[in-house]
Amino acid sequence: MSVTVGRSQRGPGVGVVLALMLGAGCVGSRAALKADAVPVQTEVGTFLLEYPPADTQDAAMVRASIEKAGHRLARWGRLQEPVTVRIHRDHEDLEDAARRSGYEWLRAWTRYNVMDVQAPSTWSPLPATQRDLDETMLHELTHAVMYQAAADLGGWRQKKIPGWFREGMASYTAEQGYRRPTLEQLARTLEENPTWEPLLRPEALYQKQMPVAYGAAHHAFTFLVNRYGEETVRALLEEMSRGPDFPVAFTTTVGLPPEAFLRDFTRYLRLRGFRGGRLLRGPEQAPAAPESPDPSGP
Repeated sequence: MSVTVGRSQRGPGVGVVLALMLGAGCVGSRAALKADAVPVQTEVGTFLLEYPPADTQDAAMVRASIEKAGHRLARWGRLQEPVTVRIHRDHEDLEDAARRSGYEWLRAWTRYNVMDVQAPSTWSPLPATQRDLDETMLHELTHAVMYQAAADLGGWRQKKIPGWFREGMASYTAEQGYRRPTLEQLARTLEENPTWEPLLRPEALYQKQMPVAYGAAHHAFTFLVNRYGEETVRALLEEMSRGPDFPVAFTTTVGLPPEAFLRDFTRYLRLRGFRGGRLLRGPEQAPAAPESPDPSGP
């Protein structure tokens, strides 16, 4: 999923609707798309661009974003099959494609081999800049690369990949920490709302409290990478491709169940481990390097 408020802005508050929040899933649309898909070759594989015949300017922007994203996506693997990117002429068309209604913040919707995106010239309240679109596309296409690295077309939905990992990986790859609540803001918000569970049950927060859900995902995934390294994420995706679902593959690769990892992260958040610039230790680990400061500031 993707939401935007037009031009890029830094340092949003927890209660502000944040830009470029993304997710997964899509179907057809009422819009007439270009009959012949335009292939776009990148370091990670092939994308097929479809768009309304008159929408060449938006298509050029989307193509440029895809080409820029390729080398950054390749850190997680390569596509097993092409991903079709469909540009929809307006928000209504995108909601039809995503089978969602009333999601005014929605800008894109992705599954295993298809991504639907609203024409950047129709984003509101301001049309997307190329930078806005680049960030959205990188986040969104991370989902497709992740799904294809972890499974085939028939099995990706059965992998039980949790929302915190899906959205955290995409936000981390697109370097969207500056759009998320800081660790301190997140800790305070969860203390004030003890019934919210953005890591275990994010779906309940997506529509009304998306900054919290996506902020928690971003920071949890960053914690995972800082503690275990990107190579562990790649190994986890590879392990899933061999058959196990996410909980089993995570336990095998990381060395503890995902529930235990989330407890560690929650403790780190609650006890303000980030204030000392340190991470909690993993099993049989040496002290971790200090975490990078959150770019969104205090």
